[in-house]
Amino acid sequence: MRWTWGLLLFFVGQTVAYTIPALRFEYPTMRGFRASIPDTPGLQMFAFHARLNKPFDQFEEGDYTEDVTAPDGDGRWTFDTNKPALPNGTIIYYWVYVQFANEGYWLTDKKHTVTRTKATVAPKSTTTTTTTTVKPTTTTPPPCPPTLTTFNGGQPTCAGKLLFEDTFEQGSSFAPKWQHEVRIPLDTDSAEFVSYQSSPENSYIAAGRLVIVPTLVTQTADYTDERIRTGELTLAGCTSPTNNPYECQRKAARSTILPPVVSAKLNTKHFFRFRYGRVEIRAKLPKGDWIFPQLYLQPYENYYGYADYASGQMWIAHILANRMLAAADGRQIDGHRLRGGVLITNTGPVRSDFLRSNLNEEHFGDQFHVYGLVWTPEQILLTVDGFQYGALRTNFRQHAQQHNLTQANLWSADAPLAPFDREFYVSLGVGVGGVKDFPDHSLTGPSRTAKPWNNTSPKAEYFFYQNRNTWYRTWTEPELTVDYVRVYAL
Repeated sequence: MRWTWGLLLFFVGQTVAYTIPALRFEYPTMRGFRASIPDTPGLQMFAFHARLNKPFDQFEEGDYTEDVTAPDGDGRWTFDTNKPALPNGTIIYYWVYVQFANEGYWLTDKKHTVTRTKATVAPKSTTTTTTTTVKPTTTTPPPCPPTLTTFNGGQPTCAGKLLFEDTFEQGSSFAPKWQHEVRIPLDTDSAEFVSYQSSPENSYIAAGRLVIVPTLVTQTADYTDERIRTGELTLAGCTSPTNNPYECQRKAARSTILPPVVSAKLNTKHFFRFRYGRVEIRAKLPKGDWIFPQLYLQPYENYYGYADYASGQMWIAHILANRMLAAADGRQIDGHRLRGGVLITNTGPVRSDFLRSNLNEEHFGDQFHVYGLVWTPEQILLTVDGFQYGALRTNFRQHAQQHNLTQANLWSADAPLAPFDREFYVSLGVGVGGVKDFPDHSLTGPSRTAKPWNNTSPKAEYFFYQNRNTWYRTWTEPELTVDYVRVYAL
C-alpha cells in the first residue's frame, strides 16, 4: 500500500470555513476521466484519490491519484487520466483533500457512477458535464490528532502535519534551513575521494531547484597535478563533528594525495531534526562513473557514539551512478539499481545487511522520481514514486550482537529499532569513489573497463585520480538536482 499520511494535513489555528464544491466528472476521450473543482482565491492544493468498483477503508492511496498544486487554463483544479476503460455503470470511489488558506478540508466516502453518453465524450473546452449528486460538504479543521512524531528537541506536533518543506523558491540562499558540511571524509565513513566545500560551483539554487555537482579540483587555477601530489589543503570553516584535524586539513606525501574532487553536502542539522515521520524527496540523481548521491537521514546528537555508525544512518535513496556497472559475479549494480535502508556498521558484509534495492529499466538519473522513507518505532519503509520496495522490521540490537558489534551493547533493549530511536536530520550530497560502496573487480561501461582502484590499497585515491581521463569523460550529467524536500508527522 502506498503511504499517504502526508496528504492528511491537519492545521490548527484560525477556522475560516471552506465548502468543497461538488466534483465535476467529464469523459474527454473513450478512455479515462477528468475530475475537477473550480478555482477559488486561497486554494493551495487539490488532492484526488480514486478506485474503480472498490470502496476505500479509510484514507488510503488511490489507484488513480495526484496532488494538483495549480489550476489549469480553464480556471479549474483538475485531475486527468486516460488509463482506465470505463463502461457505463463503473463506480468511481473517491476521496478528496483540499488545502485552502493553510487549512485542510476533505470529502470522504464518495462515489460517482459512470454514465457515458455522446455528449460526455467531448474536448476539454466543453461545458457539457456529468456531475456527482453529492451535496457540497462544509468541514472545519479537526482538533490536533496525536502522533508519536516529535521534532527539534522533542517538540510535539499533530498527526499528518507538514513539519519541514523546501521547494527552493527562495532565490539563491541556503539559509536558514541548510548548512554546508566543510570537511574531508574519513575512513570511518566511505573515505570518498572528495572534499566537501561550500563553493558556489558545487552547490547552488537555480529555477526553483537545488543542484549539487562534483568538479575536478584541477579546474581551479590554484591546483596543479604537482600540488595534488605534494601540496597541502586546509579547509577554512571546517565542520568536523568531532573536531578531528584529519577532516580539516591534509598534506600530500607519498601514497597520500589531496582529494582530487570537490563536491558539496548540505544538512538541516541546525534548523530541523525529528524523530519518526515520513520523508519525501523529489530528485533527479546523477549519472557518471564512480559517483553516488547521498539522500540520507543522519543522527543529530550521535547519542550512541560516532564511530562505526554506532548511532546509525538512514538512506532515503542511493545509487552507484555508472551507466553500466557489473559486479565480479555479473550482478547489475549501476544506476538502474536503487538502494535504500539503514547502516548500523561500516564493517564488511554486515554493512549492507539492511539495504534494500529496486531495479528499474531506466537509469534513476534519467528523470525525476519521488524517493520516500517512512520511519515508525516498529519499522522503516522505503518507497519510490509511491511504490514500497523495502521494509525493515528487524531488531537491530539482536542482529548486531550476533555479529559481535560492540555498539549493540549501547542500544536500548526496549527499543527494537535502536539506534533509530533518536532525532535525525536531512542530509543531501554527492560523493565520488571511496572504499566502501564500489565493489572491487567491478566492470564499467560497454567495454567492461575494470575499476581502477582496490578498496584495501593505501593508494586507492591516487589510482582513481590517475584514471581521470577515462572516468571524467562519463561525467556529462554528474549533478544531483532536488525539486523539493518534505517531512510529515506520522
